[in-house]
Amino acid sequence: MAARRRGGTQRTVTTDALAVRLTSYAETSAVLVLLTESHGALHALAKGAKRTANSFLGPLDKCVLYRVRVAPRKGDRLGALHSATVREAFPRLRTDAPRFHAAILVLEVAADLLREDEPHPEFFKLTVFTLKVLDRAPHDRIGLAVALFLARAVRLSGHVPELDSCLICGESAMEERRPLISPTRGGVLHPSCGRGEPGARTIERETLILLRSLWNLPAARLLEHPNPPDALVRELRLRLVDWLQQTLERRFRAATAADAEISWLGTPRG
Repeated sequence: MAARRRGGTQRTVTTDALAVRLTSYAETSAVLVLLTESHGALHALAKGAKRTANSFLGPLDKCVLYRVRVAPRKGDRLGALHSATVREAFPRLRTDAPRFHAAILVLEVAADLLREDEPHPEFFKLTVFTLKVLDRAPHDRIGLAVALFLARAVRLSGHVPELDSCLICGESAMEERRPLISPTRGGVLHPSCGRGEPGARTIERETLILLRSLWNLPAARLLEHPNPPDALVRELRLRLVDWLQQTLERRFRAATAADAEISWLGTPRG
């Protein structure tokens, strides 16, 4: 929903939003990147957000679903966040390390994939769905939830790998037990064809089959099925992170911590 201030000087938008990045600005304010349902990514200044008493009913935070009223960026002028009301807080994401680091990776990927003022409601719904799963699901589902998010993010972003045929010789690559996957080439390669290919990584054939299932089955149904082997889920997460990093030419700072925390699940510590 959009509204206009009196005098027609500034358009405002009311929408659901996630704060995917927060940067301090001056002593009392913050600049936010908001992932919104209706307007894609929005960059906005939240004046006074760091004051104890502010107009946002408390501190702004990641891993929270808000209902916001925001004036989008106009030319070189930064947008402005006027209000933010909590719709869903996802409390366990801030008290459980594996859940928290997984959620931060999800938000970092979302922030890098969504462009300003380009609506992508399906991707927004995927991100909110993933945060709900990370907040509520048993620990043994966290790794699969992140893999599901990454797989769907790859597909929704348009950076989809070719999985059927070797991109060098054209023959089927799914007959190989461990083919290569190459972000530079855009898909799978026979090990003999892709020897020495920069950025190519080996991947289990069963991991590629798992990737197809994450693309094709409804998300809620897939999370009700028995968990795939942890090794396959972890390999898929790592390869998808690598795929996105290379295709986007960016590094996800949260990836290492998320993998370490998720990999520890079910393993006695200390």
